[in-house]
Amino acid sequence: MMGKLRNGIANLPVALKASVAFFFSSVITSGISYITTPIYTRILSAEEYGRVSVFLTWLQILGVVAMFCLYMGVFNNGMIDYPDKRDRYSFSLLALSNIITVLFGTVFLIIYPFIKSAMGLSYPLIFLMLAIFLFQPAYNFWVSRQRYEFKYKFVVLFAVLCAVVSPLTAILACLYADYGERLYPRIFGAEIPLIIIYIGFYFYIAKKSSFKVDRSFWKAALLFNLPLIPHYLSTYLLNSCDKIMISKLVGDDATAYYSVAYSVAAIATIVWNAVNSSLVPYTYEKCKEKDYKSISKVVIPILALFAVVCLFVIMLAPEVVAIMATKDYMEAVYVIPPIVGGVFFQVQYYIYANVVYFYKKPRYVMYASVLATAANVVLNYFCIRIFGYLAAGYTTLACFIIQAVADYVAMRKVVGEDVYNMKYVAALSLAVLGISLCSNLTYDYPVVRYALVVLMIVCMVIFRKKIIGLISAIKKK
Repeated sequence: MMGKLRNGIANLPVALKASVAFFFSSVITSGISYITTPIYTRILSAEEYGRVSVFLTWLQILGVVAMFCLYMGVFNNGMIDYPDKRDRYSFSLLALSNIITVLFGTVFLIIYPFIKSAMGLSYPLIFLMLAIFLFQPAYNFWVSRQRYEFKYKFVVLFAVLCAVVSPLTAILACLYADYGERLYPRIFGAEIPLIIIYIGFYFYIAKKSSFKVDRSFWKAALLFNLPLIPHYLSTYLLNSCDKIMISKLVGDDATAYYSVAYSVAAIATIVWNAVNSSLVPYTYEKCKEKDYKSISKVVIPILALFAVVCLFVIMLAPEVVAIMATKDYMEAVYVIPPIVGGVFFQVQYYIYANVVYFYKKPRYVMYASVLATAANVVLNYFCIRIFGYLAAGYTTLACFIIQAVADYVAMRKVVGEDVYNMKYVAALSLAVLGISLCSNLTYDYPVVRYALVVLMIVCMVIFRKKIIGLISAIKKK
């Protein structure tokens, strides 16, 4: 029996095995994150938890400029363009990233005294950020290359290692801190072990390339990524500016509640992130052949299954929040449905952008992201002031819809036709949107919610043959 199972797994296409491995890796690592969240919400005050969220938000936003996101779209293009020079390409882009980080850090430290009050971060936290920006790209480049080449074993191993070591060190640092405030032990305890791991990968990549940098790669990488920086920045702002604005307009306590709600919604995101990493090379290969029907046949079933995941997260949100935090955080449950709905529209960016990136037209994606982010900042400024922090979930949902529509238009402009079955995408989108807007009405009636969950499970059992057929179709691609 076990022999047949091993043989069956061994005979699976490498792309499928990689997708499955990345998925379970994401489930494990995110599962560890969700296990530690209830610990953090109990050993940190709501104010401290909110300040940690603000630090992590600034880390993401500033990292876009400081690291130039060279490990993202442009790196996958480099894997295609330079198949025999991947070692040299990786280290060359790592060196370029470091140069950009040093220039960014110099300018930032000069102007920081003038913006310190607005950011609310101390100098030790700023220097920690700069250290992360310097060494983290090495790990990101390594992971991106391993994923592109479907080499999943060590990626999974190090992902789990990081997911265990970082929070464990942070929790121990908080518990054994000699003073009352636990903000520094929480942040430094989590990040220092990761920096040590990043340094190891830095020297690994450097040694693989014999410490040689080829500057001929730099110009193309800079020209490709320069128009994408506003896009990447806008994307992170669209995901993160809510927390910064809530912190400033309402307070750190409200930021903590909203962050817990966002963590629950992120359960759906881990599924898509695992799958999309393997969809990128598949999409690129099929775009080469202009075989758009094959792309649609693979992506549409995955999008449908992702919609089901979103619905389960929405229906079970009160129970998840009760596990992850104390009763003080329970009011945050009402912001989860629009956030999860926003996540569904957010992933549509990926299915459109994957195609646009292949054709090297990144500026179209940038226009969509900047438009959505500008709308989000304006809506948040007025709606949070009027309706409180819960309004941020609905403004985010609206802006992710704007981004999805704009990215679809961009893809259509670049390709000249629909790559996907858009009638099916529209039907799924309307279903998820309707449930996102109405499900709050069921949270005070657990029996109704449980009945809906049971109904979804029964439908999945009834239509299991079709679902298995969809999965089998994906496996054949």
